[in-house]
Amino acid sequence: MEIAVFIILSLYLLVHCIMFIGVLVNTQKPPSSKYEPKVSIVICARNEESSIEACILSLLKLNYPKKKLEVLLVNDRSDDKTKEIMNLHAASNPCLKYFEITETTGKLKGKANALAQALKHTTGEVIFTTDADIEVNPNWVRRILDYYDPKTGVVAGYSVIKPEGLFGGLQSADWLYLLSIAAGGDGIGVPISCVGNNMSYVKKAYDEIGGYENMKFSITEDFMLLQKIHKSTEFKKTHFPVDDDTKNITLACPDLTTLFRQKKRWAMGGMGEFNLGIIVGMFSWLMGAVILTGWSFMSLESYLMFVFTKLIADTVFLLPAIKEFRMFKVLLYMPLYEIYFAVYVIITSILLAIDRKVIWKDQKI
Repeated sequence: MEIAVFIILSLYLLVHCIMFIGVLVNTQKPPSSKYEPKVSIVICARNEESSIEACILSLLKLNYPKKKLEVLLVNDRSDDKTKEIMNLHAASNPCLKYFEITETTGKLKGKANALAQALKHTTGEVIFTTDADIEVNPNWVRRILDYYDPKTGVVAGYSVIKPEGLFGGLQSADWLYLLSIAAGGDGIGVPISCVGNNMSYVKKAYDEIGGYENMKFSITEDFMLLQKIHKSTEFKKTHFPVDDDTKNITLACPDLTTLFRQKKRWAMGGMGEFNLGIIVGMFSWLMGAVILTGWSFMSLESYLMFVFTKLIADTVFLLPAIKEFRMFKVLLYMPLYEIYFAVYVIITSILLAIDRKVIWKDQKI
């Protein structure tokens, strides 16, 4: 049994070594360009009265010409004060436009439905998307555009959680790890995923695939859109830079219920199309299972060697992002993160086996 465990560990290390090379590729930064198109930023919000104002205020501080910037504030049938806050700011800032979702379109549900309707009203050459619980970097738009060339369809970036408190610190390490996997895959030419709260794409590429209405529905619409543009358009190139100027700040899940709903949603969406991410996920599940149960069938020496090797490998894997984003405090959480990660990947798989429905903003999908 121990031989099998160390074979799995060896394969895990090999995959992460390849991914690490991809991350290093994405630490290479292009010079500032003169590319300055009109851009449209879309924020879909449902009952986000506690965070939407901070997001809007950060968008108003963007280092980009206001005459070339439109921001669509999309209210997806909120029943709190989200609408009032959006309209208050839209009334005094010409670059902000209020848009309201009142119905669903065809097979689309949740955020994909809101995005599909809102995108019909955008006029930008490049689309940026973010979420209501994000505070964007002032250089976000300008720096992301530096990564575009005529063959690039999608440029995504990191959204990070400040490592504050134990629960927040563990989530911070997790987001860095998951997004470094995405950056690593992109760096070796195999786009895996991205997050819709820090994503951009060429509107022409979106139109070329027929929009969300012409895609297989996915609860993780950002993942499916990335794959569709990469595989089905002339804009084959993607970028996932490890660049502090493209980094946004997001909020940690406030409790375990919200956390596991998020993990279940991501896992369900990630299974929508086979790619390298599923292979990484499979190895991660096996590694988590060994961390939680290996003490019962391995010698103490072998078990500790296994855990220590994985800890060192995961820590080294995160170092480029930790260094670039100056998030050194995350290192303090890495030992506990190994247990945290093992627990949630196992629990998430059990939850999916029991019930494949997911909840997004109180909507069961």
